[in-house]
Amino acid sequence: MQDTHAKPFTRYLTEDEEKRLLNHIWQFRADILARRDWHWMMVLRQTGLRIGTLARLTVGEARQALREPYRLELRAEACKGGRSYTVRFTRKARRSLRALLAVRAEQGHAPLADAPLIMSRNHRPLSVRSYQDRLRKWCLSAGLDAAVSPHWFRHTLAKRALERSVSRNPLLVVQQMLGHGSITSTAIYTRPDREEIDEAFEVAS
Repeated sequence: MQDTHAKPFTRYLTEDEEKRLLNHIWQFRADILARRDWHWMMVLRQTGLRIGTLARLTVGEARQALREPYRLELRAEACKGGRSYTVRFTRKARRSLRALLAVRAEQGHAPLADAPLIMSRNHRPLSVRSYQDRLRKWCLSAGLDAAVSPHWFRHTLAKRALERSVSRNPLLVVQQMLGHGSITSTAIYTRPDREEIDEAFEVAS
């Protein structure tokens, strides 16, 4: 049963916010770090990966995801709770994976299969804290809420999938997409969101 006292769901990007952020970063694509950041954000948005999982993604796994059928069985140790699941890489996600491999090569790193895919300017794997700081920097620069975290891309994917799915049971589809062990975890996305509440106020006023 849905909790009628549940708070509205707010930790996602609206379509306007998403476009504003990504368009803003893309203006700086001549800079290798801006280009890197844009593409890892696109991978998060298109796959729903958790940031900890993305941070552990290797060169070999990126290459595997680029081979048909464009799916990757994530390592259990790279997933929350040690629970592996299969993630699908869309056309846009694959394009960004290729770009991240190219950025890595441009940074001067050898294409070792077990090496981390995404690297910092200091030639170290980009840490979860660094992902968070980079996104916060870009959000502030774009005039968006600094509280946005990489996990919001996962929530954004889930919200869009629920809104646009033609499945008989879209909640189960999203559960599989995100690798949730329980449908209860997925049910959070059925809460009223910011846009729905704003629309309700407009109708009622």
